[in-house]
Amino acid sequence: MNIVVVYNGKSGSALPKSELEQLFTTNSIAVDKMIDITVDADSIKQHATKGTVIAAVGGDGTISSVADMLHNTDAILAPLPGGTLNHFTKDIGVDQDLGQAIRNLLLKRQKSVDLASVNKTVFINNSSIGLYPTSVREREQLQQSFGKWPSAVVASIKAFVKFKHYSVTINGQDYQTPFVFIGNNLYDLADGARRTSLSDGKLCVYLVASNKRSSLLKIVGYALFGSIHESEDLLAFQSDQVTIHAKKSFIRVSRDGETGTQETPLVYKSLPQVLNVLY
Repeated sequence: MNIVVVYNGKSGSALPKSELEQLFTTNSIAVDKMIDITVDADSIKQHATKGTVIAAVGGDGTISSVADMLHNTDAILAPLPGGTLNHFTKDIGVDQDLGQAIRNLLLKRQKSVDLASVNKTVFINNSSIGLYPTSVREREQLQQSFGKWPSAVVASIKAFVKFKHYSVTINGQDYQTPFVFIGNNLYDLADGARRTSLSDGKLCVYLVASNKRSSLLKIVGYALFGSIHESEDLLAFQSDQVTIHAKKSFIRVSRDGETGTQETPLVYKSLPQVLNVLY
């Protein structure tokens, strides 16, 4: 097997390039090119047009970026764990030991999986608006002065205090909510928020159907005891498209753990079987 390997050279948990390449060669996988996505991302697209097998080693952010470039092409993505968060590789059953995952590549088959998009920006796992992206922004502003974990605590409290609401339209029905979670296929809250399928062509939507802080605190309590699916204030839907309206022209949106601003309204869509994956 010949392969192109994409990695994130700036990731604190990444192996050195030489060690990473050696893992492939010792398992009889010839590496045609090593690409650091932080330096030469554009060259990935060149290989995508050739139907190449492209291994993406990294967390969800790295794999999401590569998937964005490879969907609707003949290229085949081989996702491999290598970051802090590896939800995508876990959900499709990739071994979380990198060496073993590489050895397993020779035994894997090509399958097509779904992606999702928000205003045409692709994601592999989930997206959210409200409390989570707000707290991430606050944390980033505080982190240089106070460190990661103190900043995370303070940011969460500040996001809770600010407590903004959004108007959400789902299947023609309007809701007011401070938090919306949109998943690429179903996240089963009764089973540790895992996905058992990535090819049903649906978005799952969870939203807090209350404008009271007390309701949010109750939901947090349910979550801590692993029974969030029992909360009466948490509504769940499945759809192939969701539109979210807000009073502001731009709002912060979380997408596969990364945050940024998006113009409203936010239009979420399921993109059925647009990505070839080796797993």
